[in-house]
Amino acid sequence: MRSITAALYRGAVGALILYDITNEESFNKAKKYLSELKEYATNDIVVMLVGNKCDLEDQRVVKAEDATKFAE
Repeated sequence: MRSITAALYRGAVGALILYDITNEESFNKAKKYLSELKEYATNDIVVMLVGNKCDLEDQRVVKAEDATKFAE
């Protein structure tokens, strides 16, 4: 599995890490994906964190402040 994961990141110049603002588990998985990027991608890769389903603000469980802190 490690070689497959490494191959996915090889040569990547950018990555979007997407999470669902209504789903805490998806936010936790975003942290895992960032960890994989740090392990397998080059140091100069550009990474963006994207909160999806912003139209469901009334169902938000991931606080905007937590996402901002993680993004920084």
